[in-house]
Amino acid sequence: MTGWPRVLHRRDLAYAIVAIGVLAYPVGQLAGGLPHFPSRNDCVVPATHDGDIELVLGRFDSVVAASSARARFRTLGYTGAEVVGDGCGRVKVAVPGYPTLAGARDAAAEAARAGIHATLEQARP
Repeated sequence: MTGWPRVLHRRDLAYAIVAIGVLAYPVGQLAGGLPHFPSRNDCVVPATHDGDIELVLGRFDSVVAASSARARFRTLGYTGAEVVGDGCGRVKVAVPGYPTLAGARDAAAEAARAGIHATLEQARP
């Protein structure tokens, strides 16, 4: 090993590998652009086919507001209404478990007759 001005020690080599990884990973991740954070609309998946469909009776900014609305919806006959987070910072009141789009559309029409602007969404796993 003569002729080498400086021989890397194993410890120096380990530090160099870690430093390259620490610098390369963020650069590689940002190469495709900044990370995408979901908007409030990204969490709304309109129902377009049969399957696990939710009748969403409303979206709210707080659990307190959603719970109050759920109590009102339950007095109107929506006893299966649940308060759940939508994954994008809001809370929704929904009746889950409609297996067919036709049945869910009938439920939305019934909600409209009761003065509720309901939407149909595919349930998210």
